[in-house]
Amino acid sequence: MLDTAMLVVDWLIRALVVWALIDCIMRPAAAFPAIERQTKVAWITFLALATVFVMFFGAISLIGMLGVVIGVYYLVDVRTKVLEITRR
Repeated sequence: MLDTAMLVVDWLIRALVVWALIDCIMRPAAAFPAIERQTKVAWITFLALATVFVMFFGAISLIGMLGVVIGVYYLVDVRTKVLEITRR
């Protein structure tokens, strides 16, 4: 039972990180410097590495958790600020 729950959590986190990468690709590049964060290319690189970490090492490993933190930070902080800029 616990193995099944951990597997479901692992796959949900994988989907979350992939969603963050796809979302970043779809956002306009001009919005990233406007919110005083890294460039779009930098965020795509960070999120691509995060996706690789989570896919190869699993979301519940030490290296995978680094990928989870990057993905969640993008979705919670960077994405919300980019949305504020682009929806005006």
